[in-house]
Amino acid sequence: MEENKLGLPKDFFKQFKSKEQFQEFFQEMFKQGVNEMLQGELDEHLGYEKHSPEGRGSGNSRNGFSSKKVKSETLGDVVLSIPRDRNASFEPKLIPKHQRMSEQIEQSIIGMYSRGMSTRDIEDQIREMYGVEISESTVSTVTSRVVEKI
Repeated sequence: MEENKLGLPKDFFKQFKSKEQFQEFFQEMFKQGVNEMLQGELDEHLGYEKHSPEGRGSGNSRNGFSSKKVKSETLGDVVLSIPRDRNASFEPKLIPKHQRMSEQIEQSIIGMYSRGMSTRDIEDQIREMYGVEISESTVSTVTSRVVEKI
């Protein structure tokens, strides 16, 4: 089957009968992507992936999720699942506690992944745009989770 630049089947977009259907699809993809990125941040914070034996007896582990509604100018309201840890020491950088996602962050996420940027480039862009220091390994962990999901 023939594919386009995005690696999607040629007739992929024909399945959407209206603008609303496409927006719902895109909103769900965005939501899944951000949720995976947050999980990647938690993996990096804890130092191990979910269900990994390295986490046993570590003193801190996953502790479910809390829902958070973020406003997006492009996609409207999106309800995300923000992961928690037992020690309450996890501070997500993508969507900080008690804050909403800005359109800038949304556009950066979409732009970085659509351009296939390297982890170093993503790290640099986040630092330059938002003043947030994240390690290249955090970016790598986050991006690998998103790529797996997509």
